[in-house]
Amino acid sequence: MSKMFNTSLAAAAAVAALVTAAPTVSLAQANGITNCDAPGGRQQAGALIGAVVGGLAGSQISRNERTLGAVAGAGAGAAAGSYIGCNQQRARQGAQGQGGDYRTTANLRIRSGPGTNYRQAGSLSAGQPFSIIGSEGEWVQIAGGGWVNARYVVPN
Repeated sequence: MSKMFNTSLAAAAAVAALVTAAPTVSLAQANGITNCDAPGGRQQAGALIGAVVGGLAGSQISRNERTLGAVAGAGAGAAAGSYIGCNQQRARQGAQGQGGDYRTTANLRIRSGPGTNYRQAGSLSAGQPFSIIGSEGEWVQIAGGGWVNARYVVPN
């Protein structure tokens, strides 16, 4: 691989990391780019894929200033990918209907906050029904308190 290609890929990865970290830093507004109001990890995956593709495209388009092109392309790609991923999360949530009845697909630990770094506050057995009252990233808040990972949740 060429040095310029490695530089472009590194710049794209750096921008992607910043954009995907933005939802945890900036929770003020769910605009689909820096934060998503629906559960699931599609926004982060979309931002990462968009950043890589945008960085590569920007590097190829901008022949004189490849690094700048890669960074600008990565930023634009990450923003577009993040927005598209959030819309996919919202569509998925709309199909399931937030606040409705759900069940788990596996035995789950209920966490005190939206992440594995929070303490365990209980558990749900596989197939156990519950209601969702909110979400943050790929975590859903369940009625009665606590959070579970949305990957293991399906409509009842």
